[in-house]
Amino acid sequence: MRHPYYASDERARREKNRFVWLSRAPFLVAALVGGGSLVAMKLLALDQLYITATACAIIIAYWAIVAAVPLLRIREDQLGDNCYYLGFLFTLASLAYALYQFGGTGNVDQIVANFGLALGSTITGILLRVLINQARRDVLETEQDARMALAEAVVRLRTNIDDAVLALGSFCRSVQQVTAEQIGVTAKETHAVLEQSVARVGDTSQAAMQQIDQAFAEFHEHASKINTTTAQTAVAMGHMLAAIDSATSALRDLDDSLRDTIERDRKR
Repeated sequence: MRHPYYASDERARREKNRFVWLSRAPFLVAALVGGGSLVAMKLLALDQLYITATACAIIIAYWAIVAAVPLLRIREDQLGDNCYYLGFLFTLASLAYALYQFGGTGNVDQIVANFGLALGSTITGILLRVLINQARRDVLETEQDARMALAEAVVRLRTNIDDAVLALGSFCRSVQQVTAEQIGVTAKETHAVLEQSVARVGDTSQAAMQQIDQAFAEFHEHASKINTTTAQTAVAMGHMLAAIDSATSALRDLDDSLRDTIERDRKR
């Protein structure tokens, strides 16, 4: 089983290869179509000036298409080299055809005339190459600009970091000050509430102790009254018991006397 990263890398590699071959296709098409067109125009015995103008137009069209189409775009130095190579190839093709004609006719003036006009494609390619290279930014300049931009970005980043540190320090001090003030206010309020609570608890405890003392005093008074009442009740009970004993003795004496009386009466 292939790893998903392997599949994505393989897909990226294929896309890159396809892009490379697609970017090379315009040069091949321009070389083949341009060379074939020049040979066909030679066979049709057209004037060399038109043939040279056609070669120059093909080179300029190749430069315009590659520079305008993003999918076909290549590096600027490579584009300049390709324009030069196209002009040189068209010159060699024209020279080859001129030499072929020289083998058949042996006319040197015709070869020189054709070769002189054929150099126009090479000149056009060299001119485009010089213009492209002059318009292209140098790598050293780009690196220097990048370094300067990076240095400016670092300076801005350092400034932003310093500002952030100062702002954070000010924020921390503000937070500490506000926190200290809030803690002080809370402590004062808590102390006041505790004092009020303690005072209320003290007052409540004192009132409760007074009520408890009063209850104990009333209980002691009631207990004393109960003890006194109990003592009096006991004394009264003693007197009542003594009276009952006395009454009982008197009844016994009366009973005895009645019995003696009845016995005497019976004896008579």
